[in-house]
Amino acid sequence: MKTGFRARRWWPRPTFVAGVLAAMLASCGGEPTQPSGTTLVFRIRGEPPSQEFRYVTSSPALIAQAREQLALPIEQRFMFASGAIAAGNGGHNQPWSWHFTDLALVELAIELCDGRPGLIEPDLEYWLTTVKRFCPWGSYVHAVLP
Repeated sequence: MKTGFRARRWWPRPTFVAGVLAAMLASCGGEPTQPSGTTLVFRIRGEPPSQEFRYVTSSPALIAQAREQLALPIEQRFMFASGAIAAGNGGHNQPWSWHFTDLALVELAIELCDGRPGLIEPDLEYWLTTVKRFCPWGSYVHAVLP
């Protein structure tokens, strides 16, 4: 017996589905977007540019210090990066799977945290949980980007 009522199936529109999926992915802790601030670019003496790493800061003092280093010839840039690191590239430290959570330019540091970015990658868990810092003695300020 027909009642005259016709059931309709409800299917969400594709734009709705795309929006929901984007919101879900954003809340899952994916890589953060590019943080705002000044990007400090570091290179390692004697290593190829592929060992470059970056840190974004809004600290006027650190930016000024980096610019002072940049004004010197490379062979006179003795201050190197040192700071705590965390998992993920932080939205700015590609292609690495780690980033600095804080950074200072220093002239001395313990040997335990010395190395190059490529050494961290294969042993990331050790660096994050045991060493907790990265202080590549051979690093120097290569560029300051707005």
